[in-house]
Amino acid sequence: MGSSDRKKKEKKKDFQKPKLKVGKSKPKASNFTDTSFKAKSIVLQQQLSETAPDVVERFKHQLSLTSSRTDTQRRDALSYLTGQLSTNPPTNPVGTSTLLQKVLPLMPDASKSVRSQLLKLLQHLPADEVRPHLQKAMLYIRGAMTHLSQDVKDDGLNYMEWILEVAGEDLVASPGCWVKPLKDLMSVLGWTVQTAPSQATKGGWTSAPRTTFGSKKFGHSFPRQMMVLAKFLELGFKPEPLNPWTPNDWVSGISTVPRTPDPFGYLGLFKPPRDEDGEIYRNREDRQEIFARRFMDAVEAGVEMAKKEGGAAGRAAAVLDQALRDGMSDYERALRVDDDEEGMWTGYIM
Repeated sequence: MGSSDRKKKEKKKDFQKPKLKVGKSKPKASNFTDTSFKAKSIVLQQQLSETAPDVVERFKHQLSLTSSRTDTQRRDALSYLTGQLSTNPPTNPVGTSTLLQKVLPLMPDASKSVRSQLLKLLQHLPADEVRPHLQKAMLYIRGAMTHLSQDVKDDGLNYMEWILEVAGEDLVASPGCWVKPLKDLMSVLGWTVQTAPSQATKGGWTSAPRTTFGSKKFGHSFPRQMMVLAKFLELGFKPEPLNPWTPNDWVSGISTVPRTPDPFGYLGLFKPPRDEDGEIYRNREDRQEIFARRFMDAVEAGVEMAKKEGGAAGRAAAVLDQALRDGMSDYERALRVDDDEEGMWTGYIM
């Protein structure tokens, strides 16, 4: 009996309200934890420095963040660099060459915000400092235009419009920047392109399916692609200014520094030999000749098909047709001697 009474009293203690007395503190609970301790802070030596990082160090730090794995960091870093380039005077301590080397690989980035911010940054770069890097820039622009993702393809057209606006005339006269972009544009348009005959293809014709044509979501891409092609052809077929020759031009051509980038690149002295796609087509006649031989028939057929569709595609096809007529109206196909007819000159003194 005694043990049972004791157990009853212990149970009653749990439900009894303690009587508080004036001047005495409330009794602490059995699970009370003392939180009156203080944590010791760790002070780094760098925090004791009174001088903050200068503009150059901050610029280089943000430039290094463009290769971050986080989309937000890449976008914010590009935004900071764009703000520095938009100041008057622009702040670019590393130079345009180093800047392009870091940001050009972001053209086919998976994040839409990163690609949009990159375009804003490129638009703030001086045109004179972009021209020496046209070949490198075109490699990434072509990769974006032929990307598997349609969103990246559309932004690739934005990059193409940017470089045509900045240095379009120099672009079409650069090595590998005439035939290769034409092949890529024809590929995304889905128009047939004549290629060199091989063992697999007897006729020498190939075609690629155009995924954007007739699509509900990306139907606007097809007219834009034709507009970019029209702008590209307009710059490539632009008549060169006729300057009257004077005897002083002979001396100035030898003594002055050439204005064009890589003026003696066509000689191929320090580079491997180029094929037809990577060749330099500096004058209008050479660009007309290679276009007429490899792309003219396919573009004309594609334009006629697009005109029948009407709407935005039909209007863009009309612009492309006009650019084609203006650029090729004065072209005459030159009669060239084939390899099989080399023997016809035997016996002649050349």
